[in-house]
Amino acid sequence: MPSTHVMVVEDDANTLTGYLEFLSAAGFEPTGVSDGAEAFKLAIERPPAVVVTDITLPGMNGFALATALHADSRTRDVPVIGLTAHWGVDVRGKAAESSMRAVLAKPCVPAHLVAELHRVLSAPPAPLGAR
Repeated sequence: MPSTHVMVVEDDANTLTGYLEFLSAAGFEPTGVSDGAEAFKLAIERPPAVVVTDITLPGMNGFALATALHADSRTRDVPVIGLTAHWGVDVRGKAAESSMRAVLAKPCVPAHLVAELHRVLSAPPAPLGAR
């Protein structure tokens, strides 16, 4: 059975708790982290099946986290899904540059996140810009 370990990176505690509860109820094994640098460290120690990260994080933002994960041989193949409430014309371009597999607008309906997780986990690797 494929891994269901999902790392969720979100600096808003209430939002993080909500995602963790919903993903757990949907059959995933979620781990919550509140900042990008800690997420990178934990992903190196135990690579998740996928990382779901807020793009706007203090310190290491979601784009930097995705770039770092894909630059490291231990986490190179871990797909990253970005979440953002600050949608602009440059978001898709930056997401593609950092090898994110998808970007979802916040607030994100949990069922849409679960559907995207299933799509990303079952699809062959292809960054956002390749579709």
